[in-house]
Amino acid sequence: MKARKTKKWFDGIAYEVAFWRNVFRWKHTREGLMNWSHYGSAITLDCFDANAFLTDVAEDHAPLVLDVGCGMSYATGNMMGAPGNMTPINLHYIDPLAHYFNEILKAARQELPAIEFGMMEYLSAFYPHHDVDLVIIQNALDHSADPLKGILEAIDTLRTGGILYLKHKPNEGETEKYKGFHQWNIDIEDERLCIWNKEHRTYVDEMISAFASIEVHRHAEGYVIAVITKKEAVEPRASVCDKPDIATLCTMMMENHRADVKLWNATKLKLSYWKYNTIQFVVQAMPWKMKMAFKKMIHQK
Repeated sequence: MKARKTKKWFDGIAYEVAFWRNVFRWKHTREGLMNWSHYGSAITLDCFDANAFLTDVAEDHAPLVLDVGCGMSYATGNMMGAPGNMTPINLHYIDPLAHYFNEILKAARQELPAIEFGMMEYLSAFYPHHDVDLVIIQNALDHSADPLKGILEAIDTLRTGGILYLKHKPNEGETEKYKGFHQWNIDIEDERLCIWNKEHRTYVDEMISAFASIEVHRHAEGYVIAVITKKEAVEPRASVCDKPDIATLCTMMMENHRADVKLWNATKLKLSYWKYNTIQFVVQAMPWKMKMAFKKMIHQK
């Protein structure tokens, strides 16, 4: 089961890379993305005043912020403070596809911060010192191979009093028919954050009650938002067994190597990338309204 989920995640990489490559290929989509993002301005998060939170933290120490599963959107503002007295945030953009994304940045000649490699399911291995003040995960938790483990890992990196901020579209797995990275759904049920798919359903408050509190919000635009505060200096990972993950990763590593040396498998991977790249080349070249109409038509099929 675990290996099958991980394999589906690997299979989604070609689509994700093709999408971002073509967003940055076209001037109008690249400029539209940066006009939409908050890069270069104050950090802004719906239903949570991150600017005020980090300003308070700064009275004690320089805040450390992680934008995990960031893609290439640069959606999170990277400044803090009052207008006219803004200072840069020590903000790290983290994504498992960082190597691909940095190549895209270089090819597009964009002077934007490099993206660091990291996986949310193992975030505490990349940031092991429990000194992070704010972890932001937006439209990425449900793209991971194991979102529940990702939540525990994110909380583990936090200092006591630190915040994990989650913002996601509801039930993306159902909407996207479980294609590519979309293997999970996130929603609010009875005022509780629920993560589910066809095989599992978990209420997050039950999972974290020993060491963290959670507030949930349904944004006016429909987004599911959760603000999780680490209350105790307890390592959430104490309840996590990594041995099945290690076995799965070792197995996947060897299976991928074996597949790579077979001509047909290598060709199939190339064809998959070029198929998605061609589709995204056309889609991202479309005007915005035509693109949204095309996407709506696909979802209705």
